[in-house]
Amino acid sequence: MRPARSVAILMNLSRPYDRQVLRGITEYVKEAGLRWRFYVEEDPADKIPDFNQWACDGLIVDTDDERLVRAAQGVSAPLVGIGRFGRRPRPNRRTRTVGPDDAMIGRWAADHLVECGLRHFAYCGTRQRGPDPWSEVRFAAFRQRLRDLGFPCLRYTGRHVSARHWSRLQRELAGWLAAVPKPIGIMACNDWRARHVLEAARQLRLRVPEDVAVVGVDNDELTCEMADPPLSSIAPATREIGYRAATVLHRLMSGRPGRVADVLVPPSDIVRRQSSDLLAIKDPLIHRALLFLREHAAESIGAPEVAKVAGASRATLDLRFKRALGRTVAEQIRRMRVEMAWDLLLTTRLPLHEVARRAGFRTAQYLCYVFRRDTGKSPAAIRAHPGSGRS
Repeated sequence: MRPARSVAILMNLSRPYDRQVLRGITEYVKEAGLRWRFYVEEDPADKIPDFNQWACDGLIVDTDDERLVRAAQGVSAPLVGIGRFGRRPRPNRRTRTVGPDDAMIGRWAADHLVECGLRHFAYCGTRQRGPDPWSEVRFAAFRQRLRDLGFPCLRYTGRHVSARHWSRLQRELAGWLAAVPKPIGIMACNDWRARHVLEAARQLRLRVPEDVAVVGVDNDELTCEMADPPLSSIAPATREIGYRAATVLHRLMSGRPGRVADVLVPPSDIVRRQSSDLLAIKDPLIHRALLFLREHAAESIGAPEVAKVAGASRATLDLRFKRALGRTVAEQIRRMRVEMAWDLLLTTRLPLHEVARRAGFRTAQYLCYVFRRDTGKSPAAIRAHPGSGRS
């Protein structure tokens, strides 16, 4: 029988995100047949054990909580940080990190809002309180992706983050939102910040998504569905993050730190809800084309059929698409089909040939070819590891 290990999980388990990470940790432990004795508290900040007296075998620590990171400094046991340590020194040489690919999250948000046909964009962040620079990384990638497509990006952070300053926070945010050009697409650093934006839009009597389209991050379903209107959100692969964190800690505790690297886990999906369900394309040709593709992308159509519906030559429509979205009509059709197939792979157990048919691919073999070319992954890998993320 394998020896039992004492593992401390220092995360705030009152948050849905952290609970999903813990679920991934327990899934790995069960699958690997490990005997881990967990130290877990719902809010561990006030109950952090004295690691000089408690000889734990390993730790998994939320790097976004300054108190937890500070408590872990100097610990000699193997440690996995959920996120990044930023400029903070790592507790010891047997420390690794596993976290969401925040740069990919920022790029996804930019692509999504650009595909809505918007021309003005902004990022709504928050003051970082912990070592993990996740919001800064998301903003930098969001802004860079927009710059690559030829669009500027505004930014709002605000001075207050505490609920005690709710009224002042909302007044300042509403004042900023009133002054930005519209229609505008806004990426919020997380779902709660996105709800602040929606509330400010409501106070200003702005239409969502017609005047302000909003996308958040975390896909906390309760938070997103409670929002008015329901909030679009990018879903980090939280269970996969937990699973990978447990994998890394297991290897570290097995005495192989030199073979273990930090891990970034791509997001798993972008869940489109009413807050960004918009086609604000001013170019009538592209607008007609995208509306047609929404209904018929999975059918046996190509760029010539789309051009005919839009009322333009294929060359003209390709030129307009390149200017607006950064891709040709054929590339847009393929992108939409890949997204449809991806969703079917994640949400159904349909055989591959049926997934291919429903998503507009001629054969399962061609679906596999396109997936490997466009995403670097096979359909089987996506089903086996739902958190592997779209590229």
